[in-house]
Amino acid sequence: MGWFEVKTSSWEVGRLSARNATPVTAVVLLVGIFMMGWLQNDEDLPGPFPYTGAPLSVEERAALASDGWTVTGPDAPPGLVALTRLPARGETRWLVYFGGNTPGYLAEAKSVLLSLDEGRGLGLAAIAPPGFDGSPGSPSPDALRESAADAMRWLTQTQPHTSEGIHLVGFSMGSMSALAAALALQAQDTPARGLVLFAPFHAMRVGRTGPLGRLFGRHRYDNQPLLKPKQLPSRLVLHGGADSALPLVEGERVSRGLGAPLKTYPGIGHADLLKHPPALADARQGLGL
Repeated sequence: MGWFEVKTSSWEVGRLSARNATPVTAVVLLVGIFMMGWLQNDEDLPGPFPYTGAPLSVEERAALASDGWTVTGPDAPPGLVALTRLPARGETRWLVYFGGNTPGYLAEAKSVLLSLDEGRGLGLAAIAPPGFDGSPGSPSPDALRESAADAMRWLTQTQPHTSEGIHLVGFSMGSMSALAAALALQAQDTPARGLVLFAPFHAMRVGRTGPLGRLFGRHRYDNQPLLKPKQLPSRLVLHGGADSALPLVEGERVSRGLGAPLKTYPGIGHADLLKHPPALADARQGLGL
């Protein structure tokens, strides 16, 4: 009998082992094999990024609610902490910002909204998702999408003129919120007028690190199911060429999925994109402001 080299994949070895094991052991083996395969595929995604949301202090809340801004919730609809500034007289357009996975969610939102508004007097709004700035609940992909849809229902109900023009901006993790908000507005027959995504992700990992985090404390965020060009308004994708958190390839994939133009900025990193004057100018143009 000659010599034969037998190459057996880890999946085949596990399957043979499970076949010869007791029922309980077989189940454990199969679950372990599945998790090993899932985690191996998941390793190609950006992250894992730890959740960084934290409650607002009394001082932080007071600082946000100044110069015509109002902080509401979470003890009132939409059951989240919301930051708004009413539009100037004669203005009916609203700009809504969904931020990234960062502490000081609403403080960042206020700064970005003012930079984009640039004195136009637009209505401005940001709604912190669960787990951020005191909004109740825990962060997850489902919570992010549902809270964005709830926020749009709340805004259109409390501000009747918003149906005349809502412009959406999403940054990083907030790209999922902005996409979900746009789809929710389309479903309620009040479509958004424009959508701009700063440094979006196609798919990424967020949550706990370490062995236990790999199994039980990590979420996989996937924007692909939300990339529905026929149900979305005019759109634009912006990405920094030196983004080390969400590499440029993420923006390229989102741009292709949306059938949207992609503008890139060499040497600009992830958070720096929100302060980059050319990117802000392109965002205003993309929104039609």
